[in-house]
Amino acid sequence: MLKKAILPSLLIASSFQVFAEEGHLHETDIQPYRMGAEILLNSQLFEVDLGDLGGGAFATDDPGIDSNIEKGAFTPGNWLQFKPVAPLQFWDGDEWTTSVPNGEHINIVDALDQTIRIDGHDHSDSSAVIGEIDANGGLHTHVDFSLMDASNTLNGSQGAYRIELKLFESAPNSQVSVSYAAKPVVIVLNQGLAEEDFEHAVEALEADSHESAVYDGETGVLSIPNVEALGTHFEIKLQNQGNFSFQLIQAEEISESEDHSQHQH
Repeated sequence: MLKKAILPSLLIASSFQVFAEEGHLHETDIQPYRMGAEILLNSQLFEVDLGDLGGGAFATDDPGIDSNIEKGAFTPGNWLQFKPVAPLQFWDGDEWTTSVPNGEHINIVDALDQTIRIDGHDHSDSSAVIGEIDANGGLHTHVDFSLMDASNTLNGSQGAYRIELKLFESAPNSQVSVSYAAKPVVIVLNQGLAEEDFEHAVEALEADSHESAVYDGETGVLSIPNVEALGTHFEIKLQNQGNFSFQLIQAEEISESEDHSQHQH
């Protein structure tokens, strides 16, 4: 079957799970919007530094949530919520692991002052309320993320921490979703790492999403044999632009038979 070439001018999110809606990587704020019963996002991956001026060295209220009502408004009066979907992961300098050095966990305080805990063994099964949708169908707010040690004190080992949250919309005081995001938001929090070391941790996380991806350090080209986007599978090449940005330089649609063959291998 013939492959169809795709224009190479698009940018994709370096989580490589979806093409970035805005053409940038690692956005500052989570910008959800609603289309039908689905919540879409400006990116799947967000990077933040712990250490807000107000919250102290081990806390942050980033990323913020700033809905994009121009692309798709939510229902006024409804609640936007999230739910943890994976244990906490820690970057030990070589790999991502659920083994944390000192019993660290992430506490998230939501709009109702509820605390949601995510640690390396488990995560709260409760959902957290981000906020109430305003009269225009939008929401702009922040929730508090804190790094805690085994004694439940604001503290934690130097490193990078990863959490995954699933967004959904519901009626007030309800856990039943009326719209939801198909894929989780991945938030990587930096506790004291130099920028270069933190970047290495994020790159390793991205590589884990595609174990067969190959990066050429000399040319800066990342080759990924199978990426699903918009219901179609592509073989793609990306050029490193620096500053956490990759530009799509080649994409070819692969047939179902080729896709099946890759999975078998």
